[in-house]
Parts: sequence; C-alpha cells; structure tokens
Amino acid sequence: MCWWRRLQIDYFLLAMLMTIMLASFFPCQGKMKIVFQHLTTIAIALLFFLHGAKLSRQAIFAGIGHWRLHLLIFCSTFILFPIIGLALKPLLPD
Repeated sequence: MCWWRRLQIDYFLLAMLMTIMLASFFPCQGKMKIVFQHLTTIAIALLFFLHGAKLSRQAIFAGIGHWRLHLLIFCSTFILFPIIGLALKPLLPD
C-alpha cells in the first residue's frame, strides 16, 4: 500500500496547506490585495450563511435554549479577552 494512502489526509486539508505555502512564497500585493480582502470576507460570510441555512428549525431552537453558554462565550470574547489584552499591554513592546 502506498504511504500516501496510509496517511489518509483529507484533500481539503491538503488544499489548505498548499494554499498557505503558495501565499507564503507569493504574497498578494498592491490593488489585488484589496480585491482578495473583499473576496475573503465574502467567502467567509457565504460559508457561515450556507452552514446556518442547512440547520433544521429544531436545531436552531435547541441552540437558542443554551443562552447561558452563548452569554459566557460573548462575555469572554468581548469583555474578558480585551481586559487581558489591556492588562498585558504595558508588559509588551510596541
């Protein structure tokens, strides 16, 4: 058996790694950088939309029922982490 098949690497993961390597050697510059920034934003928004669009109504209502978990994640992201960042700012160089 080929060593490649024994690793069982997902083709999507392989494509992501190759994209990272390509972007490392040939970074986007100039006007195309702005175009790719907009394309990236659109692609991420579309990814989240399509992922959410395939959820069933029951799954959505089940998720809403976990409001305490959502509140904890929201507070960690927008309150706790900024406070930690501001507290560490004097310790880090500019």
